[in-house]
Amino acid sequence: MARLLARREELLAGGARPLGWKLGFGTEAAMEALGLNGPLVGFLTDATLVASGGGAAAGEWAVPKLEPEIAIHLGPGGQGVAAVAAAIELADADRPPTETEELLAGDIYHRGVVLGEPVPRPDGPIAVTVERNGEPFAATTDAEATLGQLEDLAEYVGRYLEHFGAGAREGEVVISGSTVPLIDVAAGERWTSQVEGIGTVEVTLT
Repeated sequence: MARLLARREELLAGGARPLGWKLGFGTEAAMEALGLNGPLVGFLTDATLVASGGGAAAGEWAVPKLEPEIAIHLGPGGQGVAAVAAAIELADADRPPTETEELLAGDIYHRGVVLGEPVPRPDGPIAVTVERNGEPFAATTDAEATLGQLEDLAEYVGRYLEHFGAGAREGEVVISGSTVPLIDVAAGERWTSQVEGIGTVEVTLT
């Protein structure tokens, strides 16, 4: 985490704007396999922000992956769920997850993030539908059954960062981790994630 936060500070000093934070390896199976007692936390800046409907150059990545996610917009004091949005994270799984220290220092495979417009958190289960090139590819009827409750995730990030001398701020986002199993992707594909009651985001890989 010291190396990760130092890398973040270097990017901010170079002119990047902070966006928030990201959760990784948050499923029960992933945490058990890696010996973790909670998800890892990385960071987001506008240096890797991709506009919805835009493109991302994934052709040179070693092992390109895509994660349909939910973005939590933090409330006053960097706490609570003020709003939510659809999100996609792009990643390059270029080292095995067992090299946990190195992949954390490298921001947990992060290569890009697509963020939708924030809206109030809907009541009830949150369904997610993922399409590749306009065709159904993956879905879940209850994203929080995989991720955990969004409020709990927001609280976790705050406690985690405080432990390492950092902190979340009002208006920052936390992307939740993948709502469906990690997706292998390739250049030339168009991906869409629709989060019911929240919104839709799209990205084309080049």
